[in-house]
Amino acid sequence: MIMKVQAVFIFLTSLSVAALLMPRLASIGSKVGLVDRPNYRKVHRYPKPLVGGLGMVLAFALSCILYVPLTGMRGFFAGVVLLFIVGFLDDYKELGHRWKFVGQASAAFLMMYLSNVYLSSFGNLLYFGDIHFGILALPLTIFCVVGITNAINMIDGLDGLAGGISLIAFTAFAILSYMGEYWNSFFISIALCGASLGFLRYNWRPARVFMGDAGSLFLGFSLVYLAITITQGEGSIVRPVAPLLILATPIADTLTLMFKRVMAGKSPFHADSYHLHHILIRMGMSKNIAVVAILSISLFFAVLAVLGTFYKIPDYYLFLVFVVYFTLYFATSFYLKQILRLVRRNTVRARMHVLMLKY
Repeated sequence: MIMKVQAVFIFLTSLSVAALLMPRLASIGSKVGLVDRPNYRKVHRYPKPLVGGLGMVLAFALSCILYVPLTGMRGFFAGVVLLFIVGFLDDYKELGHRWKFVGQASAAFLMMYLSNVYLSSFGNLLYFGDIHFGILALPLTIFCVVGITNAINMIDGLDGLAGGISLIAFTAFAILSYMGEYWNSFFISIALCGASLGFLRYNWRPARVFMGDAGSLFLGFSLVYLAITITQGEGSIVRPVAPLLILATPIADTLTLMFKRVMAGKSPFHADSYHLHHILIRMGMSKNIAVVAILSISLFFAVLAVLGTFYKIPDYYLFLVFVVYFTLYFATSFYLKQILRLVRRNTVRARMHVLMLKY
């Protein structure tokens, strides 16, 4: 009962502080030039304040200071502070991908060194027993931290998209943490849910604020931290495949784009307009419908991860679902032009048919 009351206070504090800060920070951001300006890749038409990350971090930090035991979490909070600074500087004046990579790798090292949180096993993904990493745990942890953090950063392309995916994921992690009795992770997840929801109040289309890199790096790092803390260690009822499913949408999108960029001789961090949300818009969806469609996919995988954990579905069955989704998305991406051409042709035919029926 005490845990539930504490969780309610954490959520309400984080939510209310974020909701109260966003409009005030937006006014300050507009005055000092901390805004995201439109360009050929972006879908917004007017400059938007890049203060959502600051608002979420402040709301999250206050709720944690007031209600969450911080023992053993120095590495996590050190990583959050470092990535927030890196993201804020990048929002104000672009740092370049190398500096962001250094910041993400450093945050991963702080998490491992100060909080002793690292990825030691992928679980029984291939049916032949748990996959343990041994001495490879350190580089693989850094790889996963950088990968997931960038996945959230890269999918932040439409109003409400990255914040919505993160909110779904934090909710799933809160449920899984509660099931596994990881109370610190549970409280952190609840605080992050409140901060994300308070931000979405002003980020849903038409958005008044953007989260910026400060926000996306913060959310991505928090997601991977929670994914590791609730799945690693002996006796955990939450298997590593659960976070893989919860984050399947941004992971598949990022891996596919990076692979195709490298195959084209470009940097994997080269910006383009071939993310999932760009594709859905080209297929004729409105921006709102595209966001809802992607969030629905994320919600499906999150529910599957929770139910799979509750009913103890074997890892390899759940992993097979991820592999099928990733394979379909990856293979389809190579026929994007043909698919878009077919969709447009059918759309024109449907409109012609409607006009003929009218007249």
